[in-house]
Amino acid sequence: MTASDPGTTPITLALARRISNAKACDIPPEAFHQARRSVLNWLGAALGGCRDTSVTHALAMATEFSGPPQSTVVGHATRMDSLNAALINGTSGNILDFDDTHAHIVLHPSASITCALFALSEIRPVAGQALLQALILGIELESRLLDPRTASYRFAWSPTTSVASLGAAAACASALGLDELKTAWALGLAATQAGGLRETGGSMSKAFNAGHAARSGLAAALLAARGFTGATTAIEGPKGFIAAFGEARDPASMVEHWSDPWQVLMNTYKPFPCGIVTHAVIDGCLQLHAEGIAAAGICSVQLVVHPMAMRLTGREAPSNPLEAKLSIFHVAAAALLRGRVGVKEFHPECIADPAILQLRGRIAARVEEGFATDEAEVVLVLDDGRHVVRHVDHAVGSLLRPIGDAALEAKFMDLADGVLTRPSAAALAERVWTMDRLDDASEVIRASAG
Repeated sequence: MTASDPGTTPITLALARRISNAKACDIPPEAFHQARRSVLNWLGAALGGCRDTSVTHALAMATEFSGPPQSTVVGHATRMDSLNAALINGTSGNILDFDDTHAHIVLHPSASITCALFALSEIRPVAGQALLQALILGIELESRLLDPRTASYRFAWSPTTSVASLGAAAACASALGLDELKTAWALGLAATQAGGLRETGGSMSKAFNAGHAARSGLAAALLAARGFTGATTAIEGPKGFIAAFGEARDPASMVEHWSDPWQVLMNTYKPFPCGIVTHAVIDGCLQLHAEGIAAAGICSVQLVVHPMAMRLTGREAPSNPLEAKLSIFHVAAAALLRGRVGVKEFHPECIADPAILQLRGRIAARVEEGFATDEAEVVLVLDDGRHVVRHVDHAVGSLLRPIGDAALEAKFMDLADGVLTRPSAAALAERVWTMDRLDDASEVIRASAG
């Protein structure tokens, strides 16, 4: 199939066929395991972020207009209609910047899909394995759509949220058992709702983007299920998604290379709650701190990073927690001074800490075009004249230095602390690890209520 061959099935319909015809037996066990890891990571991020001010504001707004109490709001006793629950849970899961991340594409694969699926599971019967299969298919579609081989996209569009509504729609269509045509309609309905700007970085609306995509994808699938039509060429058409967001390269490659390999296997999990392109810098700085280098003895710091790191996180003077998460200067200072970069390192008191500000003022950065996205170098000049260099080929948490199951569960338990009791959190983690055996996937999300 080629994009220029008018006799072939439209790409949107061909993708819908892949989704509607998919069978669990065609998906390898390791893909299902990675899907479980993705669910656990998302739940931890959502529990950690569910009490954030942004979620409080969004919850207050949504409660005013919410319909019947159908679906769980993570970390809260409140229940609301499924569309608004997807919106709130999507915001909670993204606000800490602890999302899973595709190893080769700037994409948080599960950020919007998982919360859409769980909201659906409380109004329609969805078994645990079916939900995992739907998640895998949603990740596959949005990863293929965002792949540079498919198209060249404009930088201003937020990559995760521009494709996430389609990923959520594909996943929900799978969970609902929609046929090929209705699945294509769902993709078309999601495509026309797609949006998200990179300019939102540093504001609450960055996390809102993820919630909006979840709600849009779920609404698209529910509308299609009732016979509400969407454009069956919405992705590749001359006035479709790709044309709106960028320029086509080889859209047909999405279908040709489907599941080769399964994109969920490219998923990685963050050890630090901030922009993924800062992680190699953090890794190097933490290594230097662990070697006993005192921040007080540092004369200057030179960071050498991939161009994307400067483009996305080059904020020299972040003024709030959301901006600090996108500042290589702040995270480097926190790592060198405190020896950790966790949730507390993005609290206002840390951002305004005089010691952090002083060290941050001695940090410079430059771009190295030949670096990988998960590569960085940290060069310290000490007061005694010594130069200390730490080069990080691949950041911890990357595909080549992955976080194991035990470490991922420990991250989940830390994030759930204060929202769930420790026994409740442990029981929820166990449900996730065994959810392919659950007849009712909603057991998982219901156990996340605070």
